[in-house]
This record gives sequence, structure tokens and C-alpha cells, in this order.
Amino acid sequence: MNQLPVEGAVDAPILFFDEAPALGTGPGVGRVTLSALVQEVGANGAISYRRVAVAHLRGNALAFEGLREAINRMELLASPVQGSPN
Repeated sequence: MNQLPVEGAVDAPILFFDEAPALGTGPGVGRVTLSALVQEVGANGAISYRRVAVAHLRGNALAFEGLREAINRMELLASPVQGSPN
């Protein structure tokens, strides 16, 4: 599966998100909504926050298995190695 080159990687958008507040499934398709917290300063100087949807992930079971595998590998890379000072 990873034998094909990934085209357009340089021009692909970068998605930043704080939460995954909604998910669901349909016939053979998984769905996840990603959102970010946005800080705004009002006219009176008061700060307020909003939750803004930034992406809707859609994929079949294989796509989400690949995503889960990538997240697991990322967490493994980010975890400290036992016995080494941090």
C-alpha cells in the first residue's frame, strides 16, 4: 500500500485542530469532524472563544485503520524512551 509515491505533498493544506467533537458512520464510511478553538476580542475588549469546524474527515475502514496506525506510530515516536534522561 505504501509503494506508491505521494503526489502534491508540498502543496497540500496543513490542518490544525484542537478537538474531534463529532463522529459517525454511514454505509461503509466513517466520519469525523475536526474543530479548532478561536479566540476573539470584542469591541469592549472582552475575550471570547468559539469552536470552528476546520475539516470533515471521511473514509472507509482501511483509510481509518491507516490513520489509526499513523497516530499510534506518532505517539510511539513522541513517548520517552525508558531508562534515558529527559
